Amino acid sequence: MPMRKILPPMDVRLIYNHIDHHAAHSGYDQLAKYVEGRPWQPDLWFKLAKQAPKRWLESVPSDPTNWYWGQAYPRDLSICLRNALLPAHTLYHFLYAENDVRRCSRWRWRWNNRIVASFHQPPEFLDKHVEDKGYIRGLDAAVVMADFQIDYMARFLPRNRVFCVPHGVDIDYWQPAPANDRWPVPTFVFVGFWLRDVDMAKATIRRVAELGLPARFRIVTFPDRRQHFEGLPQTELLSSISDEQLREEYRKAHALFLPLKLSTANNVVLEAMSCGTGVLSTRIGGVPEYVSADAGLLFEPGDIEGAAAAVRRICENRDLVNSLGKAARQRAETYSWQRMGALQNEVYKKVLRGRYE
Repeated sequence: MPMRKILPPMDVRLIYNHIDHHAAHSGYDQLAKYVEGRPWQPDLWFKLAKQAPKRWLESVPSDPTNWYWGQAYPRDLSICLRNALLPAHTLYHFLYAENDVRRCSRWRWRWNNRIVASFHQPPEFLDKHVEDKGYIRGLDAAVVMADFQIDYMARFLPRNRVFCVPHGVDIDYWQPAPANDRWPVPTFVFVGFWLRDVDMAKATIRRVAELGLPARFRIVTFPDRRQHFEGLPQTELLSSISDEQLREEYRKAHALFLPLKLSTANNVVLEAMSCGTGVLSTRIGGVPEYVSADAGLLFEPGDIEGAAAAVRRICENRDLVNSLGKAARQRAETYSWQRMGALQNEVYKKVLRGRYE
């Protein structure tokens, strides 16, 4: 009977920065707490990479968002150098592929080291983000946030090397209030700005006012984005609030109101659901995968009348508010970081073994 080849343990390094505008309990980097890996730390290779000739920097494929520059470039290059010289049996997981990986996945000389990257942005964005998709083609595996992304990634990698590990949520922090204490007037919370359909949100709020519905809207956004929402009827603007205040906004709202232009996963959707609040959002991208039919009311892109009708249903039916909220919390529990960490660990094992089925 042939002997099984015993592989040495994989050293998993997690590459990420906490995104500044995310709450302390938000963001995909929460995954680092729940997987068998440790955060990458600057080392000698990083110091050497920071001294790289300027022409090397100029050869990196263009990035119109400028997300990659700063510390990401020397970090990426340092992994190239380390992989070329050391058969260290290390798996590098770039938690934010769009921000942090351009070079090392293209590097041919990586010995037994592996490169995995998670993609958060929808295909329409990635098409415009970095034209040269070599940074995707060179990966050992890609992780996506929603099933609908798989076909797009399969244009650049074998399909069995594309894994869906959904975005998670901290269900212990983002949880319903002990008492179901919502605002006395039907209230809808809107949070953020990236990929939000701001024009549709504004048009819906105006339409709701025209219809005479007793709805109030609370918009949580960045200070430099407030001007986009000024002058709306029945609307209050909030900025720079604490994590605890944000949690209270989710808890006290009758529903999250979040029209979107594009989406894969969305922190705000998961956090609101985890706080026991139903979701009114656009039937687009990954939203229907995360928001089950009993946890929210979805409308078509650009359908202002459909969105206003969803608001009306919430205004007129407190039982619906409660049933959506209860189902939303149950749905969010299926996306706990504990569960997502276990799924991600299975991906690491498959990449290590070279068995992707």
